[in-house]
Amino acid sequence: MRINSLYMTHFGCFHQRKLDLYPGINVIYGENEAGKSTVHQFIQAMLFGVERLRGKASKKDEYSRFQPWDGGRNYEGAMEIEHDGETYRLVRNFYKEDEIFKVEQLSTGKEILLPGGQVDALVEGLTRNTFQNTLSIRQLESRVDARFGLSLQAYMANIQRTKSQDVDLGRTLDYLRKEKKSCLDRSSEKRLQELQLQMDALDVGEVERQQLQKNIQEQQEQLDSIRKEMKSEHRADMESRKIEQKERLEAIRLIEENNHIAAQYQQKRSAYEKMKQETAEDDFDELKEQWEEANETYDALSDRYSQLMGRNLAILFSIAMFGLIPVLLVFFLKNSILLRMGAVGIFIVILLFTAILLQSRRRHMGKKVRESKENLDEIHDQMEQHMFGYGSKEQLRQLKEEMQLLRKKYEEVQIPLQPYLEKYGDDISLDMDEDMDNETVQFLREKEEKLTKSLERLLVQKEMLEQKDMDRENLELEIRQLSEEVDESRKQAGVIDECIQIIHDLSEDIHSDFGPALNQEMSRMLKELTKGKYERVVVDNEMHLKVDTGSGFVDAEQLSSGTREQLYLALRLAMIRLLFPKKNMPVILDDSFVFYDDNRLKRTLAWIHDQGFEQVIIFSCQHREMDALEQLGVAYQPIYLK
Repeated sequence: MRINSLYMTHFGCFHQRKLDLYPGINVIYGENEAGKSTVHQFIQAMLFGVERLRGKASKKDEYSRFQPWDGGRNYEGAMEIEHDGETYRLVRNFYKEDEIFKVEQLSTGKEILLPGGQVDALVEGLTRNTFQNTLSIRQLESRVDARFGLSLQAYMANIQRTKSQDVDLGRTLDYLRKEKKSCLDRSSEKRLQELQLQMDALDVGEVERQQLQKNIQEQQEQLDSIRKEMKSEHRADMESRKIEQKERLEAIRLIEENNHIAAQYQQKRSAYEKMKQETAEDDFDELKEQWEEANETYDALSDRYSQLMGRNLAILFSIAMFGLIPVLLVFFLKNSILLRMGAVGIFIVILLFTAILLQSRRRHMGKKVRESKENLDEIHDQMEQHMFGYGSKEQLRQLKEEMQLLRKKYEEVQIPLQPYLEKYGDDISLDMDEDMDNETVQFLREKEEKLTKSLERLLVQKEMLEQKDMDRENLELEIRQLSEEVDESRKQAGVIDECIQIIHDLSEDIHSDFGPALNQEMSRMLKELTKGKYERVVVDNEMHLKVDTGSGFVDAEQLSSGTREQLYLALRLAMIRLLFPKKNMPVILDDSFVFYDDNRLKRTLAWIHDQGFEQVIIFSCQHREMDALEQLGVAYQPIYLK
């Protein structure tokens, strides 16, 4: 098989990009991030599709990593190959909701239907597994998967013995291991241990059971005794309730009478206020103005009268003080008695005259004040007469008397009612609190509640013990069933182990058939690659490599990185020779010479050229490979990614 062209319509970073490939050596050069790995992945995707995973892993699977950067439903490409003299075009749309894969024969234009849509129906032996472990050699991934060793052995055995590819020992072993794991997973050994622990936890001693039953009986007897005592207290309490009921009835009667009196009083008061508002006359405003003027006059005269009293006292005091001075002078000058008596008499006469004069003025002013007051009262009486009238005034008086009588009755009712209010409160009703118990009953009730709760807890414990007994019976039954399942699972696991051992023995037998051929081909290639430094290499049935150094066999992991990579490269190319003996298959090398020095690189490239592979595709981010090929004079086709 040879790849002629790649048409990456929408794949990763490429959009409508075509690459032509040629027979011989093709060197695809590109700097980092130029898309070399994408082109390599595109070849694999066109042959086998892209893998899609589930859950969180789907974010990093092949399908997600190489989706077109320009988005959309177009996730597609085409690849032209040549095989057995015919040219085919592989067309795929990778979009998960519209997947398409078809193969067209270009010479006829017909679509080739492949069984199961697998390309190995067209190119025998070409599967994803063989491609990844032989033809596709990526950077630092030249080592072969140990599982592939079994697949290779089965394939070689099938081809050599049955001419069929249907038997796959690797898959068979995987299936048996899964079945064994599934068998052991289904086995209930862990569950059996858990059940046994549960059984131990459910174990209850007989002493504990008897003590629990004794506690239940004692508390039940105490509870019965308390309830009898509560019944006796309840009967006594009923008698006191009857007395209280009578008192409540009397209190309610007094309250109703009290409310009736209050309602009557309020009714009389409302009538009184209404009568006062409805009896006003039209000329009331004029009388009011006269009353205000008379009131002002009365206030002014009253003020003047009050001021006059003060002035009179001040005048009398002044006359007394100034008149007393001459009298004192007469006494101090030691005049005759007649002169002294005359001075005193004159002084007294002056005081009396002044007092009589001032008193006369005061009486005159007082008369004006009284007259003003009488005028004010007269106007006030007129206002009352105009406001109420004589008949209304009488009605108001009667209403006042009735209101006073009602208030008196109200106060009389309060005397017998007050003790009831103090005892039962303002909100008195015939509904007595059923839970209202005396102190003894309350104490007994609290004790009953505590005992009831304690007894309930004990009964719950008893129920739990009974439930434990039932659980133990169920667990014993389940343990018996699980024990049988465990025994059966162990038997099945033993059978599977025997099958696995048989397959391993068989794989060794198969390896003994084709192993020498693989070892011979590997040894020939390694000798040429190392210029005779290593002449013999052996491969076991799990793809472990050992090299004969002349003094003994050395594990491949003990060799230098460059030699080890050469060794695994030789292993892959040898397997290609065995897997595809009559078919020239393309060999893809993706940055596979990282650990090679310049001499080893030139020697390896020259050797690859001499092997006569129809097509070799080398991916590189350096010019070392092209420089080495030019120095060797080996023709190659450079392809640049930009």
